[in-house]
Amino acid sequence: ELAYVSLHTVTTAMEIQYDPDSSSTIIEEDSVFIESFFAIPDEEIESKLHLQLPWLLCLELNHAKMIDHKLTMAYVASCIAESFKTADVLVIQSEDNSKKLIIHCHVLSGGDEDD
Repeated sequence: ELAYVSLHTVTTAMEIQYDPDSSSTIIEEDSVFIESFFAIPDEEIESKLHLQLPWLLCLELNHAKMIDHKLTMAYVASCIAESFKTADVLVIQSEDNSKKLIIHCHVLSGGDEDD
């Protein structure tokens, strides 16, 4: 069955949070999935970490609505990443079976601006 589902439909909460280092988050409740994400080294991601801005968009998704629409966290995260065609974005998501379904979206700066 083909259906259009907006991110708003499956989102429970949306916050902007301060987290200066995504590889070792200061957001305690999200530390498990962040540590899992960075447990497997990825040179491409690691080479861009110094470009990340200290603020992130944190989304909490609704379990029941995700199941109803047959969506996975990986699919939603990839759709978010693909929607940013002009900006680099690091998107990190929790596992589908996590107690809370969380997605972190870190915007990366261009690197050519003066600090």
